[in-house]
Amino acid sequence: MMAKKVKARRKMGKIIGILSLVTIMVAIITLSALYQSQPPPIQREPADRYFRFSEAQAFAEVWDENKSIIVSEVYFNITAVGGNAKDVVVSPVQGYVSREDYPYFEEMKQNQTGEISIRYRSTVFSQRKDQGYPVYFEIACDKAEGRVTVYITEFFPPL
Repeated sequence: MMAKKVKARRKMGKIIGILSLVTIMVAIITLSALYQSQPPPIQREPADRYFRFSEAQAFAEVWDENKSIIVSEVYFNITAVGGNAKDVVVSPVQGYVSREDYPYFEEMKQNQTGEISIRYRSTVFSQRKDQGYPVYFEIACDKAEGRVTVYITEFFPPL
């Protein structure tokens, strides 16, 4: 009788061992399949190299004897110099602009220039640098992304 119990325990131990091994194998295979099914991360170029910015102007008030300005509207050109770009979104980093007012280009061909016009709902403060008055934006598209600095070189009193 005792021999039957010992044999039964050994058999049960083998079954538990085999089930544990099978469970581990299924988990490894499942995790491997999930990992391989995820698309690889998209490598995008820095936006400040992929695009060129020019003719930056603004409606702004002079502050601190031309050392600073308070910007209410900004205008500039964006040119795709790195190649064609799709779904280009220009997001202001400073001030408040509602998302539906973010400049958007469905497609920009290489060397094509688009005009950007942004009216802030709250003003933006900018302190003079050597290149002009910096204003910051996030640029994102299928080929490039990143924060860029646009330097305002000409400004007019607000309307």
